[in-house]
Amino acid sequence: MNTRCLRWSFLACLFFFGVRDVRAAEQGGPARLLVVTVTKGFRHGSIETAEPVLEKLGREKGLFHVDFLRMPPNRPPQPRRPRRGKNVTDEKWAQIESQFKEQQKVFQKADQPWQQVLQQKFAVAFSPESLAQFDGVVFVSTTGELPIPDLGAFLKWIQDGHAFIGIHAASDTLKSSDAYVEMIGGHFAGHPWTAKGEHGFVNHDPTHPVVKMFPERFRWKDEIYQYGPRYKPENVRVLLSIDMAASTPKNPWHVPVSWVRDYGRGRVFYTNLGHNDETWSDDAFQKHLTEGTAWALGRFDAPSKANPSIQAAEYLRSVVAAAGELDGIEHDALRAQVDAKIAADPSWAVQMRPQVVALRALNGEKLTTSLKKFVEDIQQD
Repeated sequence: MNTRCLRWSFLACLFFFGVRDVRAAEQGGPARLLVVTVTKGFRHGSIETAEPVLEKLGREKGLFHVDFLRMPPNRPPQPRRPRRGKNVTDEKWAQIESQFKEQQKVFQKADQPWQQVLQQKFAVAFSPESLAQFDGVVFVSTTGELPIPDLGAFLKWIQDGHAFIGIHAASDTLKSSDAYVEMIGGHFAGHPWTAKGEHGFVNHDPTHPVVKMFPERFRWKDEIYQYGPRYKPENVRVLLSIDMAASTPKNPWHVPVSWVRDYGRGRVFYTNLGHNDETWSDDAFQKHLTEGTAWALGRFDAPSKANPSIQAAEYLRSVVAAAGELDGIEHDALRAQVDAKIAADPSWAVQMRPQVVALRALNGEKLTTSLKKFVEDIQQD
């Protein structure tokens, strides 16, 4: 199948090339991946950088061929939501808001044909006949409620032995679906670690093929997400996390960055890296992406069993890093105490998880008080 088929006419491609019941990857040849770069919410500029990189990596490695499901062209321009200036009166602001609402109505009417084209593209691309062509699907910084016609059938397709590769904002996609969030592992809940900052990271599994290209601790410039309460540590094997002690801000919770999981007979690989254009040209990231994709395609086996105890330990270390910002608390000494307790009893971190998770709902003085109480309890043990 030509790599531009999805761009032109998916149905024509299926008619011309026929439906293959036996997947290429199972025959030892290059796999076929459906790469989705459609956004219904925020659109990352790095998507246009990512597309040729993915195509090049697959071709050069002989690992996969890609078919893109892209945004249809010629969408009407969407009006920008106004921001209220400091000197804008209530009367003037009401007028501005009224004008914006009218512009939105005009846009929504003009946008309907474009939305119909988008729905038709998804109806074809995610039909059983189309999915039968592919070994896996890649969501590259997709956002919002993608119009997948039968999400349950798509998730079952993954469970039946296919690959799902999620990159960056793939976790900011289909957030209304608990089933999708459960599959990918978590959903976006903000990014205090911004694209302009260089943040610290810890590699929990330095010999794992998907992350062995990274040192045990390293720094990286990219935008990093935190995840909402539907994230479940018992579902995923976290490979990379933010090293909170080496990052700013120092928030008292665990922030996973890349993970793998089994999903039925299918495999899921997710990496939060990929916001910045520069990330896509980095050799280590490209290796990370290639190895994660190869693992998801079943080209090799590597550990995928969930590691909640390791995640719980990192959660405690993040709390310690945040507490170390408070007056009178020495981070290194407290970190040594926590690490010693974890080494003596790895289950202790898991037992502490409900207590430290509760800190996430606090802020201001309540958070400060709770962090101090946490430190006192650790020091008294």
